[in-house]
Amino acid sequence: MIRCTPFAVTILISCSLLFSCVANAQSVLADSLLVKALTSDQLLPILIDSAIKYSPEVRRIGSNEDYAAANLRISKNIVYSAFSMVSSYNYGTNISAISNQSGTIGGNNFTTAQNSFYNVGVGIQLPITHLINRKSIIKAGQSQVNMAVAEKDKAALFIRQEVIRLYQDFKLSQKLVVISSKNKQSAQINNTMAEKDFLNGQITVDQVSRVLDIYNKSIIEFETNVNRFQLTYMQLEAYTGTNLSTLIMQVK
Repeated sequence: MIRCTPFAVTILISCSLLFSCVANAQSVLADSLLVKALTSDQLLPILIDSAIKYSPEVRRIGSNEDYAAANLRISKNIVYSAFSMVSSYNYGTNISAISNQSGTIGGNNFTTAQNSFYNVGVGIQLPITHLINRKSIIKAGQSQVNMAVAEKDKAALFIRQEVIRLYQDFKLSQKLVVISSKNKQSAQINNTMAEKDFLNGQITVDQVSRVLDIYNKSIIEFETNVNRFQLTYMQLEAYTGTNLSTLIMQVK
């Protein structure tokens, strides 16, 4: 016969959310790891880091930051897009000074002969306002990057605070489950003894009814705390994108 103890109940709630009492070494180990993890708060930084990486909002703002940074690079390099290589080819006459090949005085130093001509150069086409406002355009782009970074930091701060809140609720609910489990056990023992005393005629109906009422309230309190524990457990998993049982088993 397996006897259900508060210690075993806490083990099963925290690690598998199943409330069948199983007295085995694995459950004892799991419970000790949970208590150790919650006492040392080893889980908190892991959960915060995981939640920030898992958050769709942080990823969205991160994309905005990348977009703003790309626009800033474009703004810085747009002036280079105005430069271009210009070349041309012509064939025809050209009046140009040439050396006097004959060496005679008064010779013709100009020619109208048909020749090929190549021209190569660098050209620039850019509105003058782009050149004048280049610093302002770059400054505006940098401001967009800074705003995206600030939004990302703000989202990370909110997530950090939310994880801390859920984690503290998780710790509190775990302790309340343990306390209410002990209270329920004590109330159950008192109720059993009261029933025996009533059958033996040692107490009245009113007295046994009050004991039964306390026992019923202890059951409700325990189930309420168990439900709260389950809720915070699942909320932490959903918000951080982690498996708490796996993390608890990895506590050193």
